[in-house]
Parts: sequence; C-alpha cells; structure tokens
Amino acid sequence: MTMTAIRTQVAALVHASVLPNSLERMLHERFILTRLLVGAVALGLVPAYLAWRGTLGTLEAVAVIAAALPVLAVVVLSRTGRLDIAHGMSATALAMLIGAMSGMTGGATSPLLLWLAAIPAEAMFFGGRAYVVRASAIAAMTLLVVIALQYFGMFAEPASWPGGAMPVFVMVAILQSMALAAGFLRRRESELREHRASDARAQLLLDHVGDLVTWHDANGAVIFANAAAKALAGAEPHELFGRGLLERVHVADRPLFLKALSDVAHGRGEATACFRTLFIPRGAEHQGHLPVSLWLEMHAHRVANIGAEAAGPRDGVAVVCVMRDVTARRALDEERARGHAEALKANDIKGQFLATVSHELRTPLNAIIGFSEMLSTDVQGWLDEEKRLEYAKIIHASGHHLLDVVNTLLDISKIESGTMTIEQEPLDLADVAQDCCVLMALRAETGGLSLERIIGPDLPQVLGDRRALKQVVINLLSNAVKFTPAGGRVVLAVVRDGDMIDLSVSDTGIGISALDLPRLGDPFFQAKGSYDRAYEGTGLGLSVVRGLVGLHGGRLTIESAPGIGTRVVVRLPIDGVASASLPVKIATFARAPRRGLETKVPFRMTA
Repeated sequence: MTMTAIRTQVAALVHASVLPNSLERMLHERFILTRLLVGAVALGLVPAYLAWRGTLGTLEAVAVIAAALPVLAVVVLSRTGRLDIAHGMSATALAMLIGAMSGMTGGATSPLLLWLAAIPAEAMFFGGRAYVVRASAIAAMTLLVVIALQYFGMFAEPASWPGGAMPVFVMVAILQSMALAAGFLRRRESELREHRASDARAQLLLDHVGDLVTWHDANGAVIFANAAAKALAGAEPHELFGRGLLERVHVADRPLFLKALSDVAHGRGEATACFRTLFIPRGAEHQGHLPVSLWLEMHAHRVANIGAEAAGPRDGVAVVCVMRDVTARRALDEERARGHAEALKANDIKGQFLATVSHELRTPLNAIIGFSEMLSTDVQGWLDEEKRLEYAKIIHASGHHLLDVVNTLLDISKIESGTMTIEQEPLDLADVAQDCCVLMALRAETGGLSLERIIGPDLPQVLGDRRALKQVVINLLSNAVKFTPAGGRVVLAVVRDGDMIDLSVSDTGIGISALDLPRLGDPFFQAKGSYDRAYEGTGLGLSVVRGLVGLHGGRLTIESAPGIGTRVVVRLPIDGVASASLPVKIATFARAPRRGLETKVPFRMTA
C-alpha cells in the first residue's frame, strides 16, 4: 500500500469535529499515523518474542500491554476527537514500556530510564504547555515507581552490562533525539506554510473588501491596513502604520476617534464612531486639487493578540477596526434633516399666514359687514345723505384693501412658483416715480410727513415692466410712510450709476434692529411684529419687492438702525434681462448710530 493510500485511510479516522480546522486536523492525522505504526511494529514483534521466550514474565506482560495501548489511544481519538486524552494514554503507554524494560535491565540503575526524557519532548509535537506538563508528570511518576520497586526489591539483581553496551544506548538516544528534532522542524515548517497560506487568503479577501480594515495595538497605532486605504484615506496601506491614519482624520474628529480606540482597548471591548477623513488624492498634490472629505463609520472590536500570551494584559490586546464610507448616507440624512426643518418652517409659516391674514382681513370685513348692515336696515331714513356717502366710501375703501391683500398673495404665489412673468418695454423711471409720489402724497400729508422726490440728470429709459416697477416703488414708499412718525421725512431718489439705475427710498422712521435685519423679505415678517402690533400690514411687501426685482435682474440693499431710519436701494440694469430669475437676495447693513442717510456699516448678508 502506498503512502498516499495510508494517508487517505488515516484521514478517514479523523473525528468530524476537527475537520474545519486545518491545523487541528493535521495534528490528529500525525498522531494517528505514528501510533498505528508504533503499535503495529510492537505488536508484530510479540509473536517472535513469544516463540523465543516461551512464556512471559510480569514485566514482559506489562511491556506487551504498553505496546498495545497506542492503538487504543487511536480508537479513543477517532471516536471522541479528544487529542489530550489520547495523548495522555500514549504517554502513559510509553512510560510503562520504559519502566518495564528498565525493570528487566537493572531497575533504577538501568540506562533505559534516560528515555523518560523523550516523553515530555515528544509532547511538544501535539500541544502546548498543558501537554508538556502532563507528559512530564507521567515521566516523573514512572521514575518514582521504578525507584520504589527497586527499593522494595521487586526487581531482579542488576545485570552486568558489557563495556560496549553504553555507547549503543547513547547512539540510540542520539538517533531518537535527531528524529524528534526532525519531526519538530517538519511540524514547524508545515505550520508556517499553513499560516502563510491562511494569511495570503485573508489578505486577498481583505484587499477585495470595500471597507477599510485596520489592526491597532493597545496604544492605538496602526500595525495593519488593507488596500481600501487608497480609496478611503488616500494612502498606501503601509503609510497608515503608526499615526498615519490619525493624521488623515479631520482635526475636529480626532478626539472622538482616539476615545473610541481607547474605550475598546481598555474598556467595554467594542465601540462605534463616525468621523471624517481629509486627504488630497494621490498624485494630485501639485495639481491644485482640493482635499477630499469622507465620512467613515467605524466599528471597533478588541481581540487577543495572537502570540502575546506571555505578555502583560495591555500588551496582549489588539483592536480591529472596520471602517465604511457613509458619506452618501450622511448627505441623505442631512437632506432629510433639512427637509424636516423646512417642513416645520413651512408649517410655522402657514400658521403665521393664517394668523396674519386673518388679522389683516378681519378689520375691513367687519367694516364692510357693519356699515352695509346699517345702510340696508335704515328703512326709517334716519341716516342723512352725508352719512350714507361716508359709509359707502368706507365700504369702498375696505373692499379695495381686501383686493390689495388678495392681489399681493397671488403675486407672492406666482413668484414662488416661477409662473410670474414681466413684459419688458422702454419706460421712464422718472414718470413712474412721479406717479407713485402722487398716489402716496395724501397718505404722507395725513401722517404729517414730508414726501420728497429727487431725479438725477440724463436718466435713460429702462427696459422693464411698468406695472411691476410701480408696485415695487409703491410698496417701498408705503412701508416708509407707515413706519415714519409725524414730522419725519421720506425721500424717493432715482439716479444713474454707470449701466445701472439706483432707485432708493429713505426715511427718518423707527428703523430696524440688527437682529431683525436678516429676516427682512421673509413672507409675513414684520420687525417687532405681533398679532396686536401697532403697524398694520401683511408683511408681504418686501417679499413682493424681492421677487419683482429678481425678475428684472436687479439687486436690493437695505440699511437701517433703530431711531435713525431706513434706506432701501434697488439697482436695476438699464438694458433689462434676458430671462426671469429667482427672488433677489437682500444685502443688509446696520447704520452707524448717528443721523445721515449716507452713513452705513456693513452688517451681514441674507437671502
């Protein structure tokens, strides 16, 4: 039978529990093969020995039993998969054989006792410290038993050894030692090959995993990284060793990263953290590329550092981290958070809309209902003609106010939905300014204000929508008149500045605080506004202005300070715009605390 066939038969005797573990399977196969060979040789010599000796003595019977025990150990190993029990039986059999042969060759003075040292030496092939300790105890017990039997005279008189016998025993011991050493070296080489193959398979698997896998010592230094380091950290794996990975973690996230590693190494054994890496792509250092920022989610676990059993508890600990790119997921979460915030804001705006519009519509509706009832129920003619005319005018004014509110809401809706369009035609802004001042003159006079108009020289015609620009000016003048107390001044100025026209409305009114400036232009917002505010209005005027100025491709600037006044500047291109645009951003400035329309201090920008 060839060696391949023998190995095949031996492999069939291995217990199923160790088949998945290649190293354990190899140890079991080696144990079964050697014990079967030793047992077969020993038992094969028994018939020849019996033919020569005739009958067996006590020690000879013990030796025969010891020769058969390795075969029994093979049966136990094949049935149970317990290599420790089978090896204990095999070591006991070898000790019994040596003890019996030493008893036949001089007892405690027999040089065969030297072979007891081979028992713990042979245990190194099949296990660790526990195997060696067990085998040493068996060898020591055997030596004590032989010495005790010698002391009580249980052995025959020591045999006289010829002079050449000792060299023979020494040579046999040397040969056995060489065999043990060769076997040990073969085992180590086989284990190293298996480990290299296992490491190669693991490395190949890790290099094809999209996640970054790193191995850290107890101090957090990287001692291994897979090929994903190129994509997720912008470096070769060896460049992450030591502090290489930490240097590529965003500075703001480094404390979180280090704390997670420390908690795993010295605390609860596992942790999760989410941090950013920041790096310049490889090969792009001198090409002006911006750094790449990625969000990584790290799962860290503590493991026993293989081969560090003799080290201290801190040195014998390692941390394995698996890091996954979650940049897209973070962006989606942030988008959802923004959507949620916008939904909450929209809900707040809706509530503010209902409250503001209800407040704004209630007064004129009450006037219309009340005075119309008085007119319709005056069947006795108690109201004279003058009262009837006065009530009719109030109803008419209230109806126009309601119509203005509804038209403003419709304009806002069109602007925000992008359906608002303008008709561009040449027009004279000086005429527009004059018309608007005429319309607002009565309100200014009623409020005790001075309404002035300044028109610059050589004003060209502007391409724009007359109705829309007139609405812009009226809204700005209306706000200025509304928030300027009696005795104040409102100035409308139209001047040219290069290829732009500056249309500004300045007042000496109550002004706007620095905290309220950024919110100007938000729908339904009115500085220091509340449901029972002193100044009526929907807060939609500047929202409409923003949209209409944006449709004309213009810019809008507001500067103000409490108690100083407000100046709103609309800059319009003379040649108009090619297409409609979104509502314009408002640049806001806080004025210096002194009078003077021209003095301002930059405050902040707002949409």
